[in-house]
Amino acid sequence: MLTLKPLHQAIIAAAADRLPAEKRATFLDRIKGQLQLRGFRFTDADLDDAVRRALQGLVQNSTA
Repeated sequence: MLTLKPLHQAIIAAAADRLPAEKRATFLDRIKGQLQLRGFRFTDADLDDAVRRALQGLVQNSTA
């Protein structure tokens, strides 16, 4: 089980809000997997990286 700081929860929620509802579970599963690889202690940079990686392929690039 992951324990997140309120700031981390807010960052994840803000990113999830950018996604259609049907993709949010996949996004959260990806974040969980990324953070579990880092262990119970992860930095803010680790979280930012996990969010960025989790969003890859879920958000369409509007510049393409």
